[in-house]
Amino acid sequence: MEIQFKTDNHQQGSFFIEESGNQIAELDFAINGDVINAYHTGVRKEYEGQGIAGKLFDRLVSYAREHGYKIIPTCSYILAKFRRHPELFDDIWVRSEDEPAGDACGVKPR
Repeated sequence: MEIQFKTDNHQQGSFFIEESGNQIAELDFAINGDVINAYHTGVRKEYEGQGIAGKLFDRLVSYAREHGYKIIPTCSYILAKFRRHPELFDDIWVRSEDEPAGDACGVKPR
């Protein structure tokens, strides 16, 4: 499964995976200056549990580091990944007192 990327003038972006022409997973974000607001991760039900959301997350982190972005994780899945190993993301994580604690996106933290 190949991760694809699309952007709208570097203001909105998405990493996504398609299979047989159908989108099966996405990680959506907005860009404001040097900050990415990662606000949604979703995987179609029949593809859950295969590590697909984790692959999209890894691609987001790589993209941020490659291009000098910081990340505000407003998607609960991404926030949970950051919180699990905060030392790995200190260079890109913009922490906020208003970070979501619930299910703000389509993938439940494990």
